[in-house]
Amino acid sequence: MTMKRLIAVPVGLLALALPGVSRSPIAAETVLPMLKSMEPAEICLRPGVETAYQAGAAAPQSAAANSGAPPGWPGKQAVGGNVPAARLVYDPHPTYNGMAIDPANNVVIMSDENRGSLMTYNLTDGGTARETTEPHRHIIGSKVNLGFIAGVTVDPGRREMYTVNNDGGGLVVHSYDSHGDVAPIRGLTVPHQSWGLSLDVKNDELAVTSQQYQGISIYSRTATKTDRPIRTIRGDKTMLADPHGVYLDPVGREVYAANHGNWTEMRTYSADGPPLLVGEYIAGRFEKPSIRVYQSSADGNVPPIRTLQGAQTKLAWPMGITLDAQAGELAVANYGTNEILIFAKSANGDVAPSRILGGDRTGIVGPIAVQIDPKNNEIWVANYGDHTAVVFDRTASGNVAPKRIIRNAPAGTPTTGFTNASAAAYDSKRDQLLVPN
Repeated sequence: MTMKRLIAVPVGLLALALPGVSRSPIAAETVLPMLKSMEPAEICLRPGVETAYQAGAAAPQSAAANSGAPPGWPGKQAVGGNVPAARLVYDPHPTYNGMAIDPANNVVIMSDENRGSLMTYNLTDGGTARETTEPHRHIIGSKVNLGFIAGVTVDPGRREMYTVNNDGGGLVVHSYDSHGDVAPIRGLTVPHQSWGLSLDVKNDELAVTSQQYQGISIYSRTATKTDRPIRTIRGDKTMLADPHGVYLDPVGREVYAANHGNWTEMRTYSADGPPLLVGEYIAGRFEKPSIRVYQSSADGNVPPIRTLQGAQTKLAWPMGITLDAQAGELAVANYGTNEILIFAKSANGDVAPSRILGGDRTGIVGPIAVQIDPKNNEIWVANYGDHTAVVFDRTASGNVAPKRIIRNAPAGTPTTGFTNASAAAYDSKRDQLLVPN
C-alpha cells in the first residue's frame, strides 16, 4: 500500500493540478514542476475532529480532551505530515492505451492511461524528430472524469469521442472540441473493469468488453447514466476469458473480442457469497489466448461462430483489434510478441496470420491498440511499452521502419511499465522492487 501511494498518487495528481481550459498544448514538461507531495499538513490528526491544537495549541493528553479521539492519538507532535519521499518511481509522461482513427475529420485520438487524459492529433502528425509531438487538443483535469482509462472509440458525424474507465468511473463522452479541464457531455455506467469499446454508427450500437464480468455488453448509442444494455454476451458457452479489444462489424453484423485467456467465476467479496453465474461453482482456469466472433444480434450464453486460437495463431496477450473492411482483414495488437498480426476476416481455428508486422526496426514495443486509416492507406499502432505511436503503409509486413512516429516524450525517455500499481514487494536477494500492474 505504501509503494502504491508513492507511485500512483503523484502521477494521478498531474491531472488534478492543472488549471482550467487552455487553448495551448499541455505538455509533460509543463506539468512536471507541479509534482509534489499532496498530503495535507494535518495528516497526523484524526479526520473530522476539530480541536484547539489544530490552531497551534498543545496536543491533548486524553480522549476527552480530543473530542473523542482515541487515547494516545499523536497529534501535531508526531513525526509525519508533509514528508517528502526519499525516492519516487513514476512516469510524468503520457502512456498511450486506446486509440481511434477518424479520417473524415483528419483526427486520431489516443487515451493516456498514465495521467488520465485524452490526446488528439492530426493524421499527418509525427515524423522523424526526436522531440515530443504536441497534441492539438488535450483533455486533462479533475472535471474530465478520466482515471485508469482504456478503450476509445469515435462518432465522426457527431464529432464525439467515447472513453471507458477500467477501474470504475464508467464510460464518458467528450466533444471533439473539448480541451483542458472540461466535463464530459454525458456518461454511462458500465461493468467494472471494462476495457474495449467499439461504436457501430450505422446501427447505433456500442459494444463494451469487461474483464471481470467476462462478457460483452451492447448498448444503444444514446444510452446514458444507468441505462441497461440492449444485449449481453456472457456465460460459459461464450468461452470469453478476460476479454479486451472488441470490434462491432456494421456490415457483416458480427462482434469480435480478443481474449487473454484467464477465466474466473465472478463472486461477491463475501467468503460465502453466491456465484454470480447460475449453476455450481466452477474453478478458475487458464486458456490459450483467442479471438472469438459472435453474431452482433447474439444475446445471452451463446457459443462463438468462429474462433482463432492455437500455437499457429501466435496470439499472446492480444489487446486492441480492428477490421480493415476493404481488404477483408482483421488486425490484432499482439502485446506478448511486440507484433501486429493480420488475419483474413473469415479465419477460423488454429491458423497462422496472413502477415506479421514486427521486429526491431518497426518500433513496435508493447502494442496496445491498432487502427486502419483507409483514406490515407495507413496502419497505426499505439505502444504501451514505449512513449510512441508508429505509422506504416497499410499493407506493410515484416521488419520495416515506420513512416512516421508520434512521441509523447522525447526519444529515449524510459517508461516504468506500470500505470495501475496495485501493490509492491521487496526482493531482498536481488535488491529489487516488484510491482504488479
